[in-house]
Amino acid sequence: MIDTTKNAPAAGSDTVMFAPPGAAPAGPTPIVPSTVDTAATIGPSTTPVVGSGASYPLVTPADLIDLRAHSLVIPVAGTKAEKLVDSFDDRRGGTHRHEALDIMAPRGTPVLSADAGTVLKLHNSAAGGLTIYVANPTQRFIMLYAHLDRYRTGIAEGMTVKKGEILGYVGTSGNASPAAPHLHFAIARSDNPKEWWKGTPLNPFLVWRGK
Repeated sequence: MIDTTKNAPAAGSDTVMFAPPGAAPAGPTPIVPSTVDTAATIGPSTTPVVGSGASYPLVTPADLIDLRAHSLVIPVAGTKAEKLVDSFDDRRGGTHRHEALDIMAPRGTPVLSADAGTVLKLHNSAAGGLTIYVANPTQRFIMLYAHLDRYRTGIAEGMTVKKGEILGYVGTSGNASPAAPHLHFAIARSDNPKEWWKGTPLNPFLVWRGK
C-alpha cells in the first residue's frame, strides 16, 4: 500500500521532494533552495553536519567520483547522455530551485533503476505524483523517481532491485503537465536512509555529462 500521508515530505513548487534541514516531514512548508554549489563541479555544502547519522551531510567532489564509479544507468529507457539537459538550477514557481533532472520521454516509457539498491518508499503526493525512493548499495545516496504513470507490477518497499531493472513507467502524475510526460530524477546524499525524504541534493546531470 502506498502511504500518502505518514512521513510525507514537505510540499513545494514542482517536485522538490527532499525537504530542507529542519523541515518537518509533513505539511505544506515551502522548500528553500539548496546551498550546494553545482554550477561546474560539486562544491561543499554550507549545510552543517550534526554528528554521526546526519541526514544532510556535506556533498563533495568525492561523492560525484563515487557515483560515476558505479556506472549509473540513465533511468529512462533509450535515453542517451547527449540528450540530457541540465535543469538542476532552474527555478520552479519563481522561487524554488529544481534540484533534479527532467528526462522527457513518451508516456509509458520504462523507468529504470539507475543503480542497484533497496526500495525505501513508494509515495504519492500532489507535487511528485507516483514516486519511488531507492537507496543505492552504499546507502549513501537516495535516488528519487517521480511523476510516474504507474509502478511496475510487483514493486514493493524493502525489496532489492538491480541496476537497469524496471521500476515503473514515465507519466505526468502529480503536478507535471499532461502534455509533457517526463521523469523527474533526483539524487540526495544522506547518512540516514530511514529518513527517505531528507538529504543534500546532488546534480544528476554531472554524473553523465559533467567534467
